[in-house]
Amino acid sequence: MEFYDVIEKRRSIRQFQNKPVPHDALIRILNAGLKAPSSNHQRQWELVTITDKATICDLAKIVKPYYCSIKDPKTPQQEMFKIAYPKQRSMIEESACVILPYFKCKYDLKNPSNDYGLMDFGAAWALTENILLAATAEGLGSVVHIPVKKEPAQIKEYMQVPDGYLLPAMIMLGYAAENTETPRQVQASAENKAHWNKW
Repeated sequence: MEFYDVIEKRRSIRQFQNKPVPHDALIRILNAGLKAPSSNHQRQWELVTITDKATICDLAKIVKPYYCSIKDPKTPQQEMFKIAYPKQRSMIEESACVILPYFKCKYDLKNPSNDYGLMDFGAAWALTENILLAATAEGLGSVVHIPVKKEPAQIKEYMQVPDGYLLPAMIMLGYAAENTETPRQVQASAENKAHWNKW
């Protein structure tokens, strides 16, 4: 798939077919992620990659579906809430692969006098975007879940992750289900979002 087509086609897919992803495709996707720019060129990432269905389902139990009271969405954001909130657990359960892109955090992200931790955090998101785009190029759907509240600690314990690593997102991959729901996209382009030479 041509690069700009991949950019256009990438969407958050929250419903998957019960179909495994070929191992060679996963290797290509992981390698694409690991080509991302990193803080101080350290690439201190560890990609916990889960294809065992029982483990995926156990992991999904840590994540609770969010309640959504929106019945008649008026905006793309409300459409996203209505579609995404109830599927936070099921999109994990249905996925063929879950990738946990842990990164070694050298600095406290919440230290107001030292923002260097944001470099590691930003690099982890560059890796995540590479994975999402590579999955699209492979003909797969993908979505992320941001672990909140007790989820990061519970996932870390379940996966036996050593201290010093942080998890910015869970990445789910799989073949998109037929008629999967996706919200309208907010229109953002160079014409309405780019500021040239000053704001």
